[in-house]
Amino acid sequence: AQAQEKAAVSDHKPVSKVNCFSEDGDLKEVIFGRVDDLRLPEYAPIFDFAGPQTVRLLKKAGGKLFKEADPEWYKQAYDSIEDVVGFLNGRGIVVHRPREHTEEEIANFSLRSKMVNNVYNRDSLVAIGNTLVESSFLTPSRIRNKYAVRYVSMGLMKAGNRVISMPQPLDTYEHNEDESPITEGGDVEIGDGQIYIGNSGQASNRLGVLWYKNAIPDWEVHEIKISPKRFPHQHLDCVMVAFSNWGCILADDIIGGYKGLPEPLQKKKWIELKLEEANDKLANFIAINPEEVVMPKEAERLIKEVEALRPRIRVHAFPYYHVGKIGGSLRCNTCPIYREG
Repeated sequence: AQAQEKAAVSDHKPVSKVNCFSEDGDLKEVIFGRVDDLRLPEYAPIFDFAGPQTVRLLKKAGGKLFKEADPEWYKQAYDSIEDVVGFLNGRGIVVHRPREHTEEEIANFSLRSKMVNNVYNRDSLVAIGNTLVESSFLTPSRIRNKYAVRYVSMGLMKAGNRVISMPQPLDTYEHNEDESPITEGGDVEIGDGQIYIGNSGQASNRLGVLWYKNAIPDWEVHEIKISPKRFPHQHLDCVMVAFSNWGCILADDIIGGYKGLPEPLQKKKWIELKLEEANDKLANFIAINPEEVVMPKEAERLIKEVEALRPRIRVHAFPYYHVGKIGGSLRCNTCPIYREG
């Protein structure tokens, strides 16, 4: 109970400013997800991206708390997440956690799904420059994730920051593509005045890309189309994680391959992913500054590739496979609020 209470709120006052201009600036403040309140959705094909083990669990135990449906897997995931949170706290990084939901928030969308997913905060909020964006979701019940971190987003707005929200589509899995701009945060990556938005048809759409162009006109917005033919990748960060001068990529699943990338990305030095590494979310990792990254310990080949490509980088490796196989890994867990540089 004490651990759950600690996971529910921030132990720190916020820096009170939104400031993110890259994926690897010196991290000072971040929202990090929690798994103790994860309630599994009923199975739907949209969740196939999570992999066969999660799909089997949804078909068997949809509607149950994760901790009840598979206690052993839950404990492994919980311990992995809290170990990384403890590491970040130890580095002096301000870490906010989603709060518990109210009864009213749980009741909202109850006819569609009982799912509660506060594990992956990357999807609900995106910090770009000095603006914080509330996303829209293809999966309707995931809007609850916004409520759990409103104490952060609205606190930042009260402190004078620009906080904007995408139009929310209907509470349904079927959307009018001409009236529903959708861009989930896992599809958004930034750097050097550029915004890259993935579009696999699994989470974001063309109208969502247009919304970003209108909402943040000082940045250049690029759409990256992703093929889900080999595997139903949900977000851009399933197939590409790009830092200032380098990154990891599954080029074969980006339409057009390397030549299909926006011109600024073609200049980077890339580590080529294997399909199974992308499927296991092993490349879904974070930087805490330009010379330190946090990666899943199970990404043994990738860790060696990163150390060979960027010899000055220090890799902090944590056991994380049991989080990744839920459907997302370290990058999915986090929403950076403030990065220096």
